[in-house]
Amino acid sequence: MDNELAGHEPTIDLVREEMRELASSVIDAGADTSPPFGTYLFRADEPGAQLGRYIEDTVFAEWFGNSAELLDAEYDAYDASTYFIVILDHVRSLPAGTIRINVPSELGLKTLADIESVWGRELDTVLAETGLAWDERLVWDVATSAVHADYRGKATDGMISLALYQAVVRSLRAAGARWFVCVLDMHVMRLMQEMTSAPFYPFVGVEPVRYLDSPASNAFWCDFEEYEPRLQFADPFMHGVLFRGEGIEAVVREATTYAVSQDLAERFAGRVTTRGGERGLSLDPPM
Repeated sequence: MDNELAGHEPTIDLVREEMRELASSVIDAGADTSPPFGTYLFRADEPGAQLGRYIEDTVFAEWFGNSAELLDAEYDAYDASTYFIVILDHVRSLPAGTIRINVPSELGLKTLADIESVWGRELDTVLAETGLAWDERLVWDVATSAVHADYRGKATDGMISLALYQAVVRSLRAAGARWFVCVLDMHVMRLMQEMTSAPFYPFVGVEPVRYLDSPASNAFWCDFEEYEPRLQFADPFMHGVLFRGEGIEAVVREATTYAVSQDLAERFAGRVTTRGGERGLSLDPPM
C-alpha cells in the first residue's frame, strides 16, 4: 500500500516516514501490541499529537482542499484544552485515524463559537430554542474526525471509525462529561447516525452551510444520559463497544488509560464560565 506506482521506483514520502518513526516509538513504549491496531491519547503539546495532525492534514486536504495552515488557524487557539485520539496500525507503524477533542476552558468550545461566527445565531437563543439548559463544564467538543484513505471502506470494514467513536465515548465519560457538540459534514453525519443509532440532534434554527470547504456541514449535540439507555435497547452490541469497551478488542486494543482527558478536565474544572449554572436538560429533544 505504501508504493503508489507499481512497477516504478518507490517514491519516499519523507513526512510519512517521519510519522512511521514516531508511531514506532509510541508503539514500542506501549502495552499489548498483539491486536493489529491500538488506541492512544495525546495532549496537543505531546509529540504523539503530531500523528493526529498528520491524519487531519492528509484527509482534510484530500476531501476538502484544506491546507495545514487553515487547520492551524482554526484550531490551534484551543490547543491548551485539546487532546487527540489516534488509532495506530501496529503492523505498519502508521496512524490510521484521529479525532481531536476540546475540553471546556475559558476560551469556550469551537463548535459553540462557530454557531455565532459562522451561522450568525446568538448562542443563548439557540440553546433556549433547542431546549438545552446545561452546565458548560460538562459539554465537550469533538472538533475534528478523520480516517486515512488506506483504512477506509473494505480495508477495515469501518473498524477504525468505530474504535474512534469508542474512545470518544469512553474518554469523555471517564472525565465526567455529559454532553458533546460537533460540526459534521452531512455525508459523514448520515454514516455515523446509521452506524451508532442516531446519537446526534441538530440545534434549532441551525441549518447546513458550507463550512471549511465542506459543501454542507451542520452543528450537532449529543446527551449521553439520553443516548446510552436508548442505544442499549436498540443495539446492545454497539452499546457494549461504546460504553463498556467490549466487542472489538481482538482488532483494536482500547486505550490503556484515559488519564489525558481526566487531567485536562481537572485542569479547567471550576474555571469555566457557565451559561445559567448547573441545570438540567429537557430529555425530549426536538426532531
